[in-house]
Amino acid sequence: MYSFPGGEWGHQKPAYSRLLEITKVTQQLDLIPSPNRPSKTGKLRFLLVVLAIAASIFAASPAVAARLDSWRFERDRNQLNFRTTGNVQPKAQLLSNPTRLIIDLPGTRLGRTTVRERVGGTIREIRIGQFERQTSRIVVELAEGYTLNPDQIQFRGSSPSQWTVQLPTPQREVAISPTQTPVPPPPAVTVNSTLLQGIEVLDEGFILRTSGPTPEIDLRWSTDRTWVTLDLPEVKLSPEITERIMTVDRLGVNRLEAIQISDSPLLSRVLLNLNDTRRNWQAQVTDLGEVVIWPEGETPPSSSSLPSLATIQSVELSNDGTSVVVNSDRPVGYKTEWDIETLAYKITLFSSQLAEAPRELRTPSQSSLLWVRTIEEDPETVVVLVQPAAGIRVGEISQPTGKQLQVRLQPESIPEAPVQTPPVVAVGERSLPIAVPPPTTSTPAPPTPTPAPSTPRVPTTSRRVVVIDAGHGGRDPGAVGIGGLREKEVVLDISRQVSEILERNGVTVVMTRQDDRTLDLAPRTQLANRVNANLFVSIHANAINMSRPDVNGLETYYFSSGQRLAQSIHRSMLRSFSNMRDRGVRRARFYVLRHTNMPAVLVETGFVTGRDDARMLANPTERTRMAEAIAQGILQYIREGR
Repeated sequence: MYSFPGGEWGHQKPAYSRLLEITKVTQQLDLIPSPNRPSKTGKLRFLLVVLAIAASIFAASPAVAARLDSWRFERDRNQLNFRTTGNVQPKAQLLSNPTRLIIDLPGTRLGRTTVRERVGGTIREIRIGQFERQTSRIVVELAEGYTLNPDQIQFRGSSPSQWTVQLPTPQREVAISPTQTPVPPPPAVTVNSTLLQGIEVLDEGFILRTSGPTPEIDLRWSTDRTWVTLDLPEVKLSPEITERIMTVDRLGVNRLEAIQISDSPLLSRVLLNLNDTRRNWQAQVTDLGEVVIWPEGETPPSSSSLPSLATIQSVELSNDGTSVVVNSDRPVGYKTEWDIETLAYKITLFSSQLAEAPRELRTPSQSSLLWVRTIEEDPETVVVLVQPAAGIRVGEISQPTGKQLQVRLQPESIPEAPVQTPPVVAVGERSLPIAVPPPTTSTPAPPTPTPAPSTPRVPTTSRRVVVIDAGHGGRDPGAVGIGGLREKEVVLDISRQVSEILERNGVTVVMTRQDDRTLDLAPRTQLANRVNANLFVSIHANAINMSRPDVNGLETYYFSSGQRLAQSIHRSMLRSFSNMRDRGVRRARFYVLRHTNMPAVLVETGFVTGRDDARMLANPTERTRMAEAIAQGILQYIREGR
């Protein structure tokens, strides 16, 4: 198990060690007879005391209530998301030298091997391990010379089992003398979330129409009471507001001005120039997300009509498939995040509707995308889901025009951060506690349904993520066997069917390739690590010299943590294909097994050069049977909670 450096990891003695220590102490206090003074009474007293101590120790250890089910760090937003299978209240602290954010999850178990993921840039790496028997620990370590403002670290629990940690922009730890110029921090990524779409001037006051998350407002007066200032943080003025200075001449207001004060961070401002300084003004956000401004003591203005929705006219690929473009009939507010259910990049478009029925966009072979889907989340919200291909990451998101939203896709690259080996006990280490508010809801997680033995369905409270890797592809045909049977085509068919079976059983599946594309080994493992998969299954077909058609059989490989998964899949294949030769479960140093952070296996479904196996692999019906056997082996492994 990975051992965290310094004071972040700690050590706890197992219960039996504590029991031995207590036994020794009680002997020293003459509560238990020593072996040199045996007696029936002493033995009985010894037994009763030991049993009482053991009961108290193990009773004090809480039962495992939850498991750390999934997590994701969004590098472009400095945001950590994690989910557990039960309720949890995180505890957090900030350690120095080097700067580390420590997040403890009491009452949770990791449920997998220890994870260590390099991030790059100002965030050095993420580490996840079992801190204590009942506590999982997440460590976010910064690059050397950077720190975080603990007051700006924000925890938000959308439920007791789903949490988001928003990190501020890391700052350099430098001593600034009066003659030195401060080093500016790295630029923050700004997401246009709320849009000020229009301003309505009425007899009773003013209405500001917005789309997106409900805006916050800050109403202030100038000292001479000739101006009222309404600030709207995280709000952007729509390009459609062409008239930004309006002559009003009513309610004691000369004119109204709308100004974009700043783009990073976003800040819009509405100014009222007053000629009647005796009136007091007030502002309020309505349930529709509108901001109304009116004089105190009078009737607030009401909109003459409901705000109209933006129409999403199309979602298409551009720049040779390296960009996704969303076209609308007007500017639209949006937010971006990674979707927990599909593991795709999620773009939520507020106050909008689809011009056409929801659909999935077909992507060409060798595209940077696996798929793009449009969904109407509710009558006023459209969602676009983008699933990058292996080796591809989501880059910059921008609005080249007011009516167009563009998402750029880039090859996966991890910038190197300075390597630092912290001391075992950091000199001058400080620990700053960080307040974690309770989640917004406290609804207990629903009970896990008991699956029927004949159909091992995955528990719905613990949705698993499995990456299915169809070997070879594109320019690499893999092995070519009897009758020109090509490995890349055989395993793609089997992999697709395995994915469909798993998804029908409640498993989230991500395929490294869904078509005939060239794909190196590194992007396959990068994809699995990026989506934080629970399992990785690479599907292949075997081969030997064409002069040896007598060589046939099944093989399954693992490297470290995948042995039990390999055994489960291998047993399932042998049950379905009892006439195939069992060539065993073996340990191997294949790249895809050594560079994944989760239990990983490589399945050899038979020899394309084998007389018997080639006949089976060339038969679509037999390939379906093979897919069912592999899927059942995976489901059995998940059902047993390994």
